[in-house]
Parts: sequence; structure tokens; C-alpha cells
Amino acid sequence: MIDKELDLNLVRLFVAMVESRNLSAAAERCGMTRSNMSHRLKRLELAMGSQLLRRTTRHVELTQAGQLLYQHGVRLLDEMRTAQASIHSLDGTVRGDVRIRLPTGLGHLYLAPVLLDFTRRYPDISLRVHINDAIGDLVSAEVDMALKITSAPPEDHVARRICDVQWCLCATPAFLRDQGQVTTLEQLGRCSLIAPQSLGRRFDLRCKREDGDPLLLRVAPRLQSGDYPFLRDAVLAGLGVALLPRYAVWSQLRDGELVEVLPELEPEGVGNAIYLLTAPNRFPSMATRTLVEHLREHIEQHRSDWQRASAA
Repeated sequence: MIDKELDLNLVRLFVAMVESRNLSAAAERCGMTRSNMSHRLKRLELAMGSQLLRRTTRHVELTQAGQLLYQHGVRLLDEMRTAQASIHSLDGTVRGDVRIRLPTGLGHLYLAPVLLDFTRRYPDISLRVHINDAIGDLVSAEVDMALKITSAPPEDHVARRICDVQWCLCATPAFLRDQGQVTTLEQLGRCSLIAPQSLGRRFDLRCKREDGDPLLLRVAPRLQSGDYPFLRDAVLAGLGVALLPRYAVWSQLRDGELVEVLPELEPEGVGNAIYLLTAPNRFPSMATRTLVEHLREHIEQHRSDWQRASAA
């Protein structure tokens, strides 16, 4: 006889099946065989009295009943995790696990030491940190939160704007002495350009004057990469004029290691703001909210350093 009382472990396995998109991946994720996973799915379907998934050779599809169970199951598991974390935090200590994804530039050039400081301050919170620019779907990627630099945050996630991101053109004083001062876009077009790879091998560099008039320059950068520390090293080595976010070079500009090129122009880069992304059907745990607040505080402390002098 089938026990019709809902088994929370079966719900947890069902959520893993949905988020893994096929039974084999779900079985690997949960540390069991595919046949065992399939057997437990059948038990859950019998307990619920309805088919939950349609299985194909490559993936699984939710039925209407499965969609309802998944939505409620995610909330139920989140509530259980929140309750557990709250109970553990009765002594005033925040505990839990947080999975975070960061963009490469912001992650390596600024946030890595911020996260290390967080681990020292909150020793009972475990972090799993991914530093890459491929945000994707946070649920299937098993990520609780992500930071993304973009001008158009994804509509299928909850996006909260953290702060603006401004870009600049910069070079070493030695490069400009050898190359000659750059006072026009035409002169910039004759320089070796260093730029993020995501902009494409040839692209229109869009710049805005302080009076708002836009200017365009078709460019083909000499050196490109998705690794922002590498791009910063390249411009510091005197290899050209770099298009970089101000958060990556603000201290070098302050100390005179780099100088702005065409400072009267505000160039566009890869995104104009930092957004915090969370899954739409996930309630953030206390540990996640604590990390979010920690990151926001640190970014707020430096946001004025990342702005143009006239906008600070």
C-alpha cells in the first residue's frame, strides 16, 4: 500500500529533477542511480495521484500538476532552510550556505578581497564563489545570487540596481608621450586600442559629450580579452589606450600611473550598472541577505571613487 503522506525528501528530489532538466543529471547531483531516481519519482506521482513529468529521451517536461508542485516545493524547501537558519541563529550567529556568481572584472579586481573579509567576519557562513561572466539561469546553475554588469538586466530574474558603472579611456603617460597627445576621436582611431572581448572584433565606440551630443568611432581593437585584470595589465604595460570601467582603474588614475584620454567624453562599455540578481521563486536566506548587505556597504563606500571627477 502506498503511503499518501507527502515525503519532503521526495519533494526535494523532484525539485532537483526539474532544475537538472533530466533524470541522469539529477541522479548524479543527488548521488544516486538513474533507476533509483526514476523509482522515487514514480512513488511521488502515486502519492500525488497525478503525472508530474513527461520524460523524453533527452529531458523532462513539467505537466501542469508538476509545475504546481515545483512552485510550492521550492517555496517549501526555502522556508525549511530559512527556518533552520533562523533556529541556528537564535544565539545571534548567522549561519548557512551562499552560492554567488560574480563577473570577472568586478570579481577579481574588487570583490575578491571583500568576500575574504566577509568570511572572516562570518565564520559560520559557507561561501561557494563562481567568478565568470556567464550568468545563465540561477536555478539550474545552483546559484543563490549573482552580480551582473549590464544595461538591460534579464527579465526572468529579480534584478536590483546597486550602482552605476562608468567607463573611461586611459593610457600611461609614457604611451601618450611616445604616441602624441590624443585630443580628437580621429587621433584615437589611429591608436592601439585595448578593449573587452564581448564588444566584438569591430564595433562602434559610442561616446557622449558633457552636453549630451553622441559621437561614434568605428574601431578594431589590437588587444581584447574577457579577463579584465589582463586588460588592466596591458594598458599599464603601455600597449595602448584602454576602454575599461572606472572601478578597474580608479586608483591608477588617482596615482598618475594612468591618465584619461579624451576626458571630456564619456564612452560606453559593457553595461552601465551593477545589478544584483536572484531567482524569482526563491526567498533569500538570512545568510544570503547578510552577504548582500555586506557587498552593498562596500560598493557604496567606493562608488564615488568610480565616478568621473565632475560627477563625484
